[in-house]
Amino acid sequence: MKLAILGNSPLALEAALRFHLHGAALTWYQDRLDPSHFASPGLEPLAFTSDHGHGVLRELNQRYLPKSFSWGEWQETYAKPLTDYLRAQQEVKTDEVVSVAKRFLAPREVIPERSRFLDLFRIIFRVNPKDFIEQQKDSNPETYQRLTEEFISSLTSSIEMYQDYDLVLDLRGDLDRASASVTGRALGEGRRPPKVHYALEALPVAAGLAPTADERELALVGSDSLAAEILLRLSDWLRDPRSMLFIITTEEVPFQEFLRSANPVTGEKLTTLFEKLDEEYAEEIDLFTRKLREWQELDDFVQAKIPRPSEPIPRVNFFSGHNVTAIDELIDRRRLFLTLERPEFRLGKKHPQNNDLDLKTVGCDRIFVAHARKDLSLLAIDPDEPGHFESTPTRPNLARPWERDLEHLEGIEDEIFKLFSPTDSH
Repeated sequence: MKLAILGNSPLALEAALRFHLHGAALTWYQDRLDPSHFASPGLEPLAFTSDHGHGVLRELNQRYLPKSFSWGEWQETYAKPLTDYLRAQQEVKTDEVVSVAKRFLAPREVIPERSRFLDLFRIIFRVNPKDFIEQQKDSNPETYQRLTEEFISSLTSSIEMYQDYDLVLDLRGDLDRASASVTGRALGEGRRPPKVHYALEALPVAAGLAPTADERELALVGSDSLAAEILLRLSDWLRDPRSMLFIITTEEVPFQEFLRSANPVTGEKLTTLFEKLDEEYAEEIDLFTRKLREWQELDDFVQAKIPRPSEPIPRVNFFSGHNVTAIDELIDRRRLFLTLERPEFRLGKKHPQNNDLDLKTVGCDRIFVAHARKDLSLLAIDPDEPGHFESTPTRPNLARPWERDLEHLEGIEDEIFKLFSPTDSH
């Protein structure tokens, strides 16, 4: 069988190894998403490895036995040698996939008395022509010698090519950028101001952020596993007592679903962060209450000279049950404004005091958007297309991510072997 695997993740590597050992002719298209942006504390030392991988490493006279898990060590001493091993015997491409479709069949077209599986899948991908020509030096030197310098220099833009396959296994991650609005688009978002950061790109920005006069107020949109990771990266920035964070989420109790399924280490870190912030706010309320009482006990003529103590505002402010419906930017580009709305069918159980107005605007210096999704624009096929299989890798800061992924992959293997019998598999 001829198989295409889409994705750049431990799960995609595992699938490529398995189907190579099963005797499949495969092409592995590695996309640009890099799962290593997740720090993922709490992972087991041998996370994202398998008996297949360790067996191949032994054949290569190498081994991977870390004392603790780190993405850098995993990539260098486990993923890289295995990818090089596959590249020597199968096709491993870093070209951008443009589309995945059937060769001839339209969606939902029926072939009388035959399965749609009769038609092959066509993957169109974008190739840098200079890289392609350089490859000909080794694979096809005679053709390379016939290419003129003028012809080579004329290839200044990428070209599209295609290959056809019996099966497509889509293992791409769901960490590509989406919209600040869960409905798919916020007004004004198309301009994409430079201080709005989406999905994976938000993680290194959050980690490197320092509290300055220009970075006092930030907004985080979302409360899922990626939002939790972004929030933990902002821990150093939050230590400054002048820092203020707005968390906007459609979830009525923010991070409730994530904490139910988080791995213990990440869940504990996030809970501890919230507890420290709550304790800090409680201390500020106690101080405010004492000062207010003292001020109220003053004579009227003294009160007129001394301003009433200001009630403290939580440094992490939740707008729960809310949608982001617009993003605006001042002409001088120094401030960003989010328009928030809460529908009547959704409650805001965290900081309900923020629910008094149906429509509100929040000003901030920078925005992090945790909403992410798999890029579906390249798929021109139905999700249940025969021969098309999909599994989205579990995000690393959830509980048992690798075990879940392997269980799903084994289920896909069983389905594929109903269509094909492996030959010379071992």
